[in-house]
Amino acid sequence: MNRKLLDPFEPEYPEAIEACMDDEYATKCSFSHHGSQLATARSDGRCFIWDMDTLTVQRKLDHGEAALMGVSWSRSGRHILTYDEEGVCILWDLYNGTVRTRVEFGSAIACARVHPRNAYKFVVCPVREAPSLVTAGDDAVTPPSVAPIRISGETVDLKTKAAAATCCCFGKKGVYIFFGTAKGALHAVHSTTLAVACSTKLSGSTLTTVERNPRGTDVVTGSMDRILRVCEVHLPGQDDRRSRPAAADITPSITVTTKIQDIVNRVHWAHALFSSSGDYIVSGSQHRADHNIYIWDKHTGALVKMLTGPNELLEDCAVHPLRPIYASVSTFGIIYMWTRVPQQRWNAFTPGFKELEENIEYVEPENLFDRRMVLDNGVVVDYELERAKNEKCADATVDESEMDVDVDVTDNDPLFSDSDSESEDEGFVLPVTVEIDSTLLEAEEPSEVRADPSVHGEEPFIEPGRTIVEC
Repeated sequence: MNRKLLDPFEPEYPEAIEACMDDEYATKCSFSHHGSQLATARSDGRCFIWDMDTLTVQRKLDHGEAALMGVSWSRSGRHILTYDEEGVCILWDLYNGTVRTRVEFGSAIACARVHPRNAYKFVVCPVREAPSLVTAGDDAVTPPSVAPIRISGETVDLKTKAAAATCCCFGKKGVYIFFGTAKGALHAVHSTTLAVACSTKLSGSTLTTVERNPRGTDVVTGSMDRILRVCEVHLPGQDDRRSRPAAADITPSITVTTKIQDIVNRVHWAHALFSSSGDYIVSGSQHRADHNIYIWDKHTGALVKMLTGPNELLEDCAVHPLRPIYASVSTFGIIYMWTRVPQQRWNAFTPGFKELEENIEYVEPENLFDRRMVLDNGVVVDYELERAKNEKCADATVDESEMDVDVDVTDNDPLFSDSDSESEDEGFVLPVTVEIDSTLLEAEEPSEVRADPSVHGEEPFIEPGRTIVEC
């Protein structure tokens, strides 16, 4: 579809379900950085990579027998991180489908995220251990380095063995790591020094999710008190390059700007995240057997749209990073794709283009195919001569043989360029692997042909009980 034909004022949220994919065991889902693939974490210990163009499975990753708790993409889309309930984290290389790094912890993994600029770094939040920053080795054989992160004032409880960090996410460029704790606090930790830069108390209950804004410096959090909070973050050297450079003596702060909740139904929220533009907050409800997705305005907290789905409990939801497409996973393992039918503007080709609401009858002028025409002032115009003059003038002004064609520089499409990137993204295309059934290969193998020994002057072999009759 031509991007220039789309209406720029069209809402960026979907309207209805366009397609569904049956994954049977899917519990979590996540789009890649460019939105070309969708990864699903399954309860049977496998991860499926879906192609968004054909809606088919491109790759199957066997993590293990334990149920996966979630997945996380790298920026280029070549690496993906899977983690399960037994404390195993695996960083996969999708180019050849091999394991790049494997790390084991002593408890289940509540959350894990890949560094947005370094695919070989990721942060892990075990349930009964302190969070850690893992750096992969130089190759698959070299063991990774694990650096524990001590959150200020939060230590592991010796009685319940409950860790402080329950959720995490990186900033735009990975300068800071945001941790949500079991005591309702939000901490910002520097990813290089692992020192706490800022902390604030948001709620008296456990924080379940924390996600960053792809187009800003604010974050959204979800907690067990059923309230979504949008927090504006001000830190030294903050990750938003569009903002003014932060001064060295800036006061670090995390301020709550908007609170969102359902006062009537007191709904639990499955997963809170920003839209692709960062202007809306998207979350799925976990109320009874409803499969609804709510969309609020980030600044006012007003409900903008509610998407109503089938009578299936919603497990997780994800937002496409570029287009108005949402993905939601039901409790039956079905992935629903929410989108809207784009309205194309055909007058984008030329301002004088007229769009017709219905067919009209065309009346052909009498002098349409006349070679000569007499104007009102008595001047006779020869169309053939005028056309030849115009073509001659065009050839004289523009000579295509003398034009310099630039084949080195390409214009970046703003739709696929990231506003927070300092350099161009690493281009990676997932290779296509063909799975061939072994039974089909055995069926297609030609049967062994025995040569006739009589041709070479040998006695033919006669099976017992069979007589050869010459005709």
